[in-house]
Amino acid sequence: MKNPKDVVFICKAISEETNKENDTYCEELENRGFTTKMIPVLDFTYKNLDILKCKLSQPNLYSGIIFTSPRCARAVMNAIENIDHRWQELQTFAVGETTARLVNENLKLNPEGSCAGNGVTLAPIILSSKPSKPLLLPCGNLKMDTLENLLTEAGVKTDAVEVYETVPHPDLETTLSVALSQQMPSYIVYFSPSGIHNTYPLLRRSGVDFEKIKWVSIGPTTAAALQSYNLTVHCSAAKPTPQSLAEAIISSSTQH
Repeated sequence: MKNPKDVVFICKAISEETNKENDTYCEELENRGFTTKMIPVLDFTYKNLDILKCKLSQPNLYSGIIFTSPRCARAVMNAIENIDHRWQELQTFAVGETTARLVNENLKLNPEGSCAGNGVTLAPIILSSKPSKPLLLPCGNLKMDTLENLLTEAGVKTDAVEVYETVPHPDLETTLSVALSQQMPSYIVYFSPSGIHNTYPLLRRSGVDFEKIKWVSIGPTTAAALQSYNLTVHCSAAKPTPQSLAEAIISSSTQH
């Protein structure tokens, strides 16, 4: 059972739409009796926005556009002031509710696939639309090729544009050190493999007892990254939503 004093470290990027005081994942867990600590692990720098702008000006070349993260949507917003209205007549796809909401509110597009938690579950949704032209795919430097491969195998072309770089957050080491000096986490939650790669050596040097921590992932790709470090995955949220994460932690805790 969950201890009311259980501390959860949330290791994720802080988006431009939120901050560590009002992060929805922290709010959801705290509403369920956990104590949370936000650890910003990643930062992002945008690039190739001129190339992206050029491609966005030619919607006639595409069947639609795919957004796999909020950063992809933010890159489009940074590249253009107003999106060409012709994109509204094409297919739009997004991974997760946060990305879909950002796309809808700021780009006035209506994405499909918000229920999909990753590229694997988004692929069949895309394929069901039977795109006849390539799909524009803004992406980051650490993107997985899973979605592209699934679409390519089914005969659907993508036009990938690398629009942002993922780098360690400049304050990561200090933030993590201070957090560990204040309270030892019962759970550490990761949202991406890069978050694990950036914090693992810092945690090792800190002397934390890895056996006493319950390691939690958002999705199977991040779970696999935890396992690559020989860390036992306590539970994995099926979708990148606060509710899915909270339910995964609580459900797994009652089973252990």
